[in-house]
Amino acid sequence: MTEHHADSASAHAAAAAGASTGAMVDALYDAFLRGDSDGMLALFADDISLRFLGQADLAGIDEARRFFAFAAGLLADVDFRIERKIIDGEWAAVVWNESARTASGEPWENHGVDVIRVVGERVTILHENNDVRLVARYFPPFR
Repeated sequence: MTEHHADSASAHAAAAAGASTGAMVDALYDAFLRGDSDGMLALFADDISLRFLGQADLAGIDEARRFFAFAAGLLADVDFRIERKIIDGEWAAVVWNESARTASGEPWENHGVDVIRVVGERVTILHENNDVRLVARYFPPFR
């Protein structure tokens, strides 16, 4: 194979991975916006690396399930807005902001970026980065 054809094949493979990653990211946020934690879990690899900055750094589907059960009641009336999605092969970055009410009724505003990796039609990494000062102020610790 010539160098040009090898570059084309590599570019085609990266584009296909990006399309797959984009579809998985869309499915992940569709489930999240519906409040469907089981739908999110169904997209995860068994050995998912899940990090919610300021709250949890977890490995595996069972830990993810436990965290989602914990987090389910932390916010109400959530207005989650995706500002931008950046897809690069198997990686994605999603810039977002949200407003809501905390469990105690206080107003909540936060923003962040999620870093996601998709391998073999499964989300293998979901790392959520946000304003950890707000997390520490309003949320109980995850144990």
